[in-house]
Amino acid sequence: MVTLTGSIEADVPLEFADREWSEYVRRSLFSSFTQDLAVSASSITDTDADAGTVRFEALPDGRARVSVELKYTPPAGDSAGGDVARAQQRLERDLHKYRDYVLRRCEQEHCRAV
Repeated sequence: MVTLTGSIEADVPLEFADREWSEYVRRSLFSSFTQDLAVSASSITDTDADAGTVRFEALPDGRARVSVELKYTPPAGDSAGGDVARAQQRLERDLHKYRDYVLRRCEQEHCRAV
């Protein structure tokens, strides 16, 4: 078992990032995205992860950092190292997709409006 890690920072309030994470995962799991969003969002939860942790951190400038740590057991075989590298790349790609999603949602909902 290996640990995959990744994080992103987004110019959104911490509470907004947390709420939208749940929505992002729910939509990914239940495939209720519009076709456009479905193409751009593969679920982080689809990585063959055994367990994981998601942390939300408020940054001093009002931005949010989302960090993910997943325990991953690659399939047995000679290409285990390649499988781990692909799973890590997928996690990073999915985190970037989440950042795009949360920034778009923040703009739509005016999450920075005072």
